[in-house]
Amino acid sequence: MSTPANTPAYEHSWICVCTYRRNDLLAELLDSVRAAGREDLAPRMIVVDNSAAAEAEETVRSRYPEARYVHEPVPGIAVARNAALDAVPQEAQAVIFVDDDERVHPGWLEALLDCARSSGADTVSGPVESIIPEEAAERIERTGFIRRTDFLTGPWSYRPATNNVLVRAGWFTQRGFRFDTAFNFTGGEDSDLFERMHSAGAVSWWCAEAQVEEDVPAERLTEDWMRRRGIRAGHVRALKLTRRGHGRLRVAAEGAARLAYGSAAYGARRLRRRPVRYVDAAYLREGRGMLQAARGSHYEEYRRSAS
Repeated sequence: MSTPANTPAYEHSWICVCTYRRNDLLAELLDSVRAAGREDLAPRMIVVDNSAAAEAEETVRSRYPEARYVHEPVPGIAVARNAALDAVPQEAQAVIFVDDDERVHPGWLEALLDCARSSGADTVSGPVESIIPEEAAERIERTGFIRRTDFLTGPWSYRPATNNVLVRAGWFTQRGFRFDTAFNFTGGEDSDLFERMHSAGAVSWWCAEAQVEEDVPAERLTEDWMRRRGIRAGHVRALKLTRRGHGRLRVAAEGAARLAYGSAAYGARRLRRRPVRYVDAAYLREGRGMLQAARGSHYEEYRRSAS
């Protein structure tokens, strides 16, 4: 594939990581990034510490001393992500987001950059492999709660996420896109950003070779956690609609439709004595969350104090 004429060389690329009280996992990520680099491809990094007491500073200084360490004590994931973007130099050509609980595979960065050069895309996403505890693997696979995202490298019509994505830096340094702080404690700030970018004409690609992995803790595989996650997703969807000018009636109507579809799908599988898939229950739970939001309630899973 030839490289589009307006595609930068991506010699000035920055990896942005936001962290909050997960220093052991952050250390693994930093070690994996260093191991995946090359002498001629040394990753530049920005690490934003969102803890009030700057708890990650020692980890960053010891594991990746050349990284730009930013302490952002104001709580909130969107605030932290924006602090990372504010630290990106004006000459940057790409911004790469990964999570602090991930590990990158060898060749990860090179694959992202090569795909960005050859495609000319505005975003390039890669797969995240979820490592599930052995005792829960069969149940999780049966219900479809965690599904591996497998696509061939090429144009991609889905929405990116900040767990493994390269973005042309101009969207931030020139066009001024930022994460909406209304999503600080609900989550969904990344899906909101990329939806706005797609509406503004951003083109996305998938890079199957740019792989990262994460360990999924057992507490995130319980039925209660899945239920709460589904309800939270409904609140996030409602917040997106209201941020785009829609009223509570519109939110309630979509919530009722999702609830009805989820209830029907859930009931049908129960009647046929088939395992209820996560996607069926998710529609039901998201509908409940949207109806709660339409009534004026708030669900802020990540709310915490600044202390």
